Amino acid sequence: MIRLALETATEACSVALQINDELLVRRKIAARGHALLLLPWISELLAEASLDYGRLDALVVGRGPGGFTSLRIGLGVAQGIALARDLPVHPVSSLDALAESQAEDIDSPHLLALLDARMAEVYGACYRATPSGWSRQGEEFLAMPDAITLPQPGPWRAVGPGALRYRDSLSSMFRIEDFVEGWPDATALLRLADRNPAVSAQQLEPTYLRDQVADTGR
Repeated sequence: MIRLALETATEACSVALQINDELLVRRKIAARGHALLLLPWISELLAEASLDYGRLDALVVGRGPGGFTSLRIGLGVAQGIALARDLPVHPVSSLDALAESQAEDIDSPHLLALLDARMAEVYGACYRATPSGWSRQGEEFLAMPDAITLPQPGPWRAVGPGALRYRDSLSSMFRIEDFVEGWPDATALLRLADRNPAVSAQQLEPTYLRDQVADTGR
């Protein structure tokens, strides 16, 4: 199986190429840099593996939520490649990918994944630990930090740029034992791909959560 994964929902831009059990990766924290990095990285990874687009079996892409501009860049590139090669695309929640970044360190039974949504809000989702990894509880949400409702009292681990930005207010409201830096990543998308049914390029849609999408400059 040869799959290409793209994650651009946040300031963290990453591309991963899976060739069976081999994994080639490019990643960088680069606000506003996604458009410049994405296509050159894809070309580099394919050249490194001595492959071309015709050898791809599928694509995997972070479908959000996230920054409008950066998310649109990744989805646009994935859609263009998929249309040109008639490839299926696995759309994966960027919040699920953020939770998956903690898959090897499941100490707390509950995880709160938060991305900074600007406008004093966060994109978030709640997860519980299972033998197969983190399982999402409820729907993804957009909320002000002080309006978040958690399904269990805790203890919780909080991960992501939204968790770090609003650490003080979250600590005063919830039993959170650890705040962890983390980002959605293309390698996490690949690990989650088979849990998310593939769609055609024409069916690929972003998840913004915010009804009126404003360009935040990301």
